[in-house]
Parts: sequence; structure tokens; C-alpha cells
Amino acid sequence: MKNVSNEIKHAFMGWLASTYSGSFEYTMSSDHVTIIRVCKDEAFDYLYAQRQYKGSGIERRNNFDYAGIYCKQDGRLYDNQYWLQMLVDDEIQSTEALQENLKQAVCRAIERQIGNDRRNLQILELSAERERLANYQRYAYAADGDARKIYLGDEQKGFCFRCGYTPSDWTEDSLLAYIQNPTQYVTAEIEAYMSNHQEDMLLCFLRMDAVSAAYTVILENPLDPIHKVKRIIEAVRDSQAKTVTVTICKDDIEFTFKTEAHELRRDCTSTYSSWNIAAPDRREFERLFGRACGYRPEEILRITYARSVLYQA
Repeated sequence: MKNVSNEIKHAFMGWLASTYSGSFEYTMSSDHVTIIRVCKDEAFDYLYAQRQYKGSGIERRNNFDYAGIYCKQDGRLYDNQYWLQMLVDDEIQSTEALQENLKQAVCRAIERQIGNDRRNLQILELSAERERLANYQRYAYAADGDARKIYLGDEQKGFCFRCGYTPSDWTEDSLLAYIQNPTQYVTAEIEAYMSNHQEDMLLCFLRMDAVSAAYTVILENPLDPIHKVKRIIEAVRDSQAKTVTVTICKDDIEFTFKTEAHELRRDCTSTYSSWNIAAPDRREFERLFGRACGYRPEEILRITYARSVLYQA
């Protein structure tokens, strides 16, 4: 992105802070930009910009495009478009960033209030959401899949309550209300979510129960191949290898080949793909075991890199 001088930036911020209603103009390379302000209300001005490639001033058939919002209360710019972004050293307060800030503030507050304890909810049983939970539990892969991700990623946060609040798209009024008083806006959103989403929050706890049960099944079954997958992921993840040498025993045939390391840093779910095996080795692999055939984690005997054994079955 092009830059403008600090002198121009300082002059622009001074123009915004003044009561002068005229335009602000600056030139950068061959671009001449004219910015005008329109009073929205006593708290906000909307800014619009017109660009000329040559010359200065404004053109009668050249449109002014929306450029951003100036908040008179805090003296900051929001929703800055291209021609304003170069004039501001402050962090750009895009509408997307504001929405994410709102989401994080509400979720953190609700999660603190609930404290990962369902007894802090107003209800302990589902009504309309019961079928959603039934569907989640009916299809075992949902809970099993979540438990698998937690086990392989070692993310205990999977068993903590997480607020599902998502802000609505900004309207003209809601955006300005949030900018003008974010604390008040966040408080209102917290109260609304706590009043209207008790079942959603309880459903989160019940899903956690299902995932926790599936996680316990994994831990109590030492023969589950997922334990080998975890060992393989951890062994290869801690190396700097781009390719590794793998020895497998498949169909009573022992075979050694080179493959890309990233293939072994992921959850294979059932089999690793032969696609990432080095081309000469892949052709031999396909001759021995067939095309479109993979290899299972329990078939891996050894993984080596630079004469070091990373994994041994």
C-alpha cells in the first residue's frame, strides 16, 4: 500500500477535529484525492473521497465514494476504505474487526459467567433442542470424531463450555451504536443471549458429555489404532523432515519407501495415502499392493529420517 507523509496525516487529523466543513485534499504520486465530510448526526460524520489521476480539485462527472466513518466522541476513524487507510497510523477499525471484537467480548463474558458449570444455567433439560442432541448422539461419528480430534491434538479445551454467540450483521444503527458505546452494546448482547439461548448452552454441555464418553472409550482401548496414529504424528511432528523413510509390513510383505512427512503429521482416520510416496517407490508400491491402495498405521514398522529412528512399532 502506498504511503503519505506524516505532515499530510497530521493535517488530515487536524481537519477532522476542526469544525471546518470544507474538503481535505492531498496528492500522492499521480493521484489527487479530495475528501468531503457529511454530518450524520451530532456524534458521527461520514466521509467520501473522489480520486483524480491528473490535475487537482474535483470533477463534475466523477463520483464521490464512501470512505469511512469519523466518530467525534473519540476522534477515531472506523470502516476505513482505501483512501483513508493511508492517512491513519491507528489500527484500522474495519466492520469485520469490530464484529470479531464484539463476538470475543460477549463470548468471554458468558463463559466466565457460566464457569463451565451447567448448574449456572436457568434450565437443566432440553425441549425444542432435544432432537438436535438426539441426532448428534445417533450418528456416532459426530461425538467420536470430536473425541478423536481432542485426543490427537491433546486439546482438553474440547471439554470446556464454549459460547456459541455470533453477532448479527451490522445495520446502520447497530454499527453506530456499538462504536459510540461498545460497553453498553456488549452488555445488552450478553443479556439477550443469556435470555434466549439457554437451550443452546445446555446442548453444548450435553454434547460435551457425548464427546467425553467417546474419549473415555479411546483411552480404555489400547488396541485402537488411534494410539499408533498419535505416536506417529508426535514423532514426525517434532522433526524438521520434509521427507521420511517408512518401512511397512503389508500382506506379509515388508517394503521400504520414501514419502512426504506431512502425510504422517495428520490424522489418517484409517489409511495413509500412497499419493505422497516418492514416484519410483510409489510405482513399486502399486505393483506389490495394487493401485489406489493405502497403508494403515498398524502396518508401519519403522519411520526414519537422516539415520535417526523417529518411530518404531
